[in-house]
Amino acid sequence: MESLQVQDLAFWDRLSPEERERVERSAHSVRYGAGQMIWSGELDCLGILMIRSGVVRLFLSSQDGREATIARMTEGEVCTLTASCTMPTTEFNIRVQAESEVEALVVPALCLSGLVRENLYVENFLYRSATQHFAHVLEAVEQMLFFSLEQRVAAHLLDEAARLGTDTLRVTQEQVAQAIGSAREAVTRTLKKLAATGAVEVFRGGVRLTDKRALYRLVSQG
Repeated sequence: MESLQVQDLAFWDRLSPEERERVERSAHSVRYGAGQMIWSGELDCLGILMIRSGVVRLFLSSQDGREATIARMTEGEVCTLTASCTMPTTEFNIRVQAESEVEALVVPALCLSGLVRENLYVENFLYRSATQHFAHVLEAVEQMLFFSLEQRVAAHLLDEAARLGTDTLRVTQEQVAQAIGSAREAVTRTLKKLAATGAVEVFRGGVRLTDKRALYRLVSQG
């Protein structure tokens, strides 16, 4: 896939020639190492993050250090959560982290703030994106409130298998726990229970989905 350029922004055709020149002049490439924090409430506002390669993780973090993954974004996608400071009525307590090495193009917050004030299409794009992020948050909270731990583990494994296109997942139990906002010990017990039913096979450094129908049935239980 060809690397994203500023011309790929959804609102590009709605910019004036002067606004386009401003975006092209201010946009710059960035790189992040695996595990590096890209944006959080404690960091300065970044701007729009256009992902050229790698995987970016959006997650919630509790005061006791537990984390719950909300969504992942990858090559060809545009993250606007890192530009939330340009939307004064919108605030999310979500963190953005490079899950792998990431290369991206950034349209800086300073440039974006001016566009939001001047161009209704840019403002609408950012608020629409914020709504999509909020939907991910609601889905994650719904799972925490109404799904059992077994259902949450099963749903996560199925989602990852679909995302990666394989039933053999190279993932640690700590990573699964981090993704669903639980403790590693609890996830270990749950995986053992699922393995006992034949739904999964747990091996060192990974999990293999051996009966996806059983996992789907578990997730769909009321």
